[in-house]
Amino acid sequence: MKNNKKITYISSALFMLTLSLNACKDVLDTQPFDKVGEEVIWSNRANAETFIFSTYSIMNNFNGGPATDAWTMNLISMDGTYNGAANVFTERLDRTSDMGFNNWASVRRCNMIIQNVGASATISEADKKELIAEAKFLRAMSYYDVARKIGRIVWIDKVLTPNDELMLPATKNPTESYGYIIKDLEDAVEGLTTAKVNGRANKYVAAAMLTEVCLQALAYEGYPQSNTVAPNNALLAKVIQYGELVKSGGYQLEAEYGAMFNDVKPNSNETIFGVYRKAINTTCDGTPMQVMIPNLNNDNIKRSGGTPLLKSSIYIFEAWGDHGPSMNLTDDYLVIDDQDKQKAVRWFETTQYKSAVDEQVSITSSVIPKATGESEVKRGSVKSGQTETIWKLTNTNRDARWNASVLSDSSAVFYGETLTTDVKGNAGRWLKLNGHAYYTSLTNMYWRKGVYNNVNPRIYVGVPTDYHYVSTRLGRVYLNMAEAYLLQQNLPKAVELLNQTRVTHGQLPPAKLSDLATAWTDYKRERRVDLVLENDYYWSLLRWGRYGGHANHGLASGAKIPELTTLPQVMDVSKDRKHFSIVSGAFFSSNNIREFDASRRYLFPIAQSFLDRNPNFGLQNPGW
Repeated sequence: MKNNKKITYISSALFMLTLSLNACKDVLDTQPFDKVGEEVIWSNRANAETFIFSTYSIMNNFNGGPATDAWTMNLISMDGTYNGAANVFTERLDRTSDMGFNNWASVRRCNMIIQNVGASATISEADKKELIAEAKFLRAMSYYDVARKIGRIVWIDKVLTPNDELMLPATKNPTESYGYIIKDLEDAVEGLTTAKVNGRANKYVAAAMLTEVCLQALAYEGYPQSNTVAPNNALLAKVIQYGELVKSGGYQLEAEYGAMFNDVKPNSNETIFGVYRKAINTTCDGTPMQVMIPNLNNDNIKRSGGTPLLKSSIYIFEAWGDHGPSMNLTDDYLVIDDQDKQKAVRWFETTQYKSAVDEQVSITSSVIPKATGESEVKRGSVKSGQTETIWKLTNTNRDARWNASVLSDSSAVFYGETLTTDVKGNAGRWLKLNGHAYYTSLTNMYWRKGVYNNVNPRIYVGVPTDYHYVSTRLGRVYLNMAEAYLLQQNLPKAVELLNQTRVTHGQLPPAKLSDLATAWTDYKRERRVDLVLENDYYWSLLRWGRYGGHANHGLASGAKIPELTTLPQVMDVSKDRKHFSIVSGAFFSSNNIREFDASRRYLFPIAQSFLDRNPNFGLQNPGW
């Protein structure tokens, strides 16, 4: 085959042989003056690390924010966030959709590190071991991003040249893909240091990732056939083994849950790996914050009849808030019962709520209006003579992650302002519905998690800011281990581990569970609220659907996933906070179309254009 024809089949088959970078004067004092030759790059550890550091962009695939949460009912979105997600949750993708099968340029960089570090005559053997392990970690993570989306990968473990056969095959199934990924991560655990450097892999980072990769690999065994997980499956033992290794690494759960996602504790000792960006090259519009903050001013608020007016002399809220937490999610933040302080339940299940609220009353449209096309799901009014308010009943003694993650009506002062989201508030959804403002939350709630408190003067386009994403942390590892113990049917250990985050982060009484079905329900709720906006929930739902049984509402392995077909809900509260109405509707465009085709949705397609050009990639994924 002619070389020029081969090259069309692998993207970035030849990477540039020299690298532009800033280095010391001695290195740059050579010709050509704007390039550094490969012999210089791979001559010592420090120079090699300049190439390795720029390869860490692979880890952006694991950043949080709306990300894949927008494919679920964790949030309700419009505009940009909606447009990036709607084709998934409405099942409008087709076999031509490119969901990221081609990661070969990233893999080539990793293979260059492995090859050139290994061949260097001047890098020490100890340094070689560590740097090659780091490259294997990055290669594994690049492939993991493809595997969890598409299942099959094109495994490349060397630097390809024009003389190589480039019509390479894809793996036959997810199990083969995960076999390569797990081997690379285990090699990384073996070769990496225990030293902790923010934004860089170490032994514990690789082990933490293994706890999750092994669960995903387990779920897709035998795909597309149904899956029965045996309690003695070796992958479960690996989850626990590598989780125990992470536990030995000196990490600790963060008592101030919200602080590890903003400017307060970006270097929390719970964080195992994060992606860190500095204000020197980062502005608000390059972060998720830009689409979390509303666009409000006093002219909007006055026209709507809302209160209170904002105090700031500048437009402190002038961003593009295009998504907010859904009622579907926030119902999972439990409330401690007034009559039994050792019990935490959903807000509408507490004794204080049941004694104070009448759910049979009629609520007039003058108190809480109804938008066209919306249908009421639930309503209630505080009984005559009761001094409670709806917000007090729902928010008092609630899971501590609630206030750390969500801005709700009058819940806190934010950037010096009190946001109110009742039907006549200064930041609720009715400003948008009545045409008085646009970028306000569709859900009467905003995100606090992942929003910095110190952006000066405000979160706005072009304003510099530090920002970081938490890719994995100790709480996530505990939850991965809890899942493994549930699958081993070891209920005491599973409950012990899910209680770690529930008690420390949520400040809730520990769960006391006596059967696996209830434990799975509590575990799924716990994982949802603890890892919201951390690019987890969608992949976990798919995994639980593949397990079937208690993990997916008693349904068979590979069945429809109810959480991905549930319609969005929003709660409106009256101005006096004495009445509420929960409604379901579209809210924006096709948000109320939530489809899940179990015959194909567990994996995305390989874009058909790749299969058309290279028959060695094999057949299209099932259902596509």
